[in-house]
Amino acid sequence: MNQETKIKVLLLENDPIVLDKIQLALEERSHKITSFSSSNEALKASKKSFFNLVITGHNEENKDPIDVMKAFVMATPMTSIIMVTDLSDSEVDEKAEGYGILGNITRKVPTESLLSLLNTYEKIQQSFKQK
Repeated sequence: MNQETKIKVLLLENDPIVLDKIQLALEERSHKITSFSSSNEALKASKKSFFNLVITGHNEENKDPIDVMKAFVMATPMTSIIMVTDLSDSEVDEKAEGYGILGNITRKVPTESLLSLLNTYEKIQQSFKQK
């Protein structure tokens, strides 16, 4: 991916271990990463600058992950969102229904499921560029 087509990613994660795993996966794909531990600071940044992808995880304010996701969707409806959460897939499906998020990954080993969602996201972006 060349410099002009780098995907800008806003990463919200307070846990350094999970943060490192996600950053490594994104860096391997040469994505431009801006990370935050505060959901308030991350939300402010998303309103000032466009990010192609937002990955929301734990935040230092301990806000509910669904509430954080909803805040990002409302603030930046054209941004794709991946949630990093301890909630089950069925809980996320139920609570996030209608918000159009790309998907969710677990906190235990986020890299495999994250790579799958990143592949899906990149395929969607490529299909837009071909039109």
